[in-house]
Amino acid sequence: MKEGEIRQVIDIDKNLKRCATLNGVYETMSEIIGFDNVVKLYDYFKGSQINFPTRLFSKEFVLKEALKSYDGTSESINLIASKFSYSERTIRKLLKEHIDKNHKR
Repeated sequence: MKEGEIRQVIDIDKNLKRCATLNGVYETMSEIIGFDNVVKLYDYFKGSQINFPTRLFSKEFVLKEALKSYDGTSESINLIASKFSYSERTIRKLLKEHIDKNHKR
């Protein structure tokens, strides 16, 4: 099927707002984020393999947020870890590295 033919099929399906005609994961994604958004993702990423990391937030961002709310207690470490889906050990390590780095200056 040529690009123009694919576009026609997508336009037809888009008008009907059906996701049952989509292949595997595209159908599931369509149910979650909507047909139009799946078509946008398809247009941008088709042919690519995408890996979704387990953690949504970067370590840099988590450290920044941890520095705002860490009060020196294990409880605050636990809350930070839970909030950002990191282990308590990782949060402790990030904080320690930050402290060590800033004390060397």
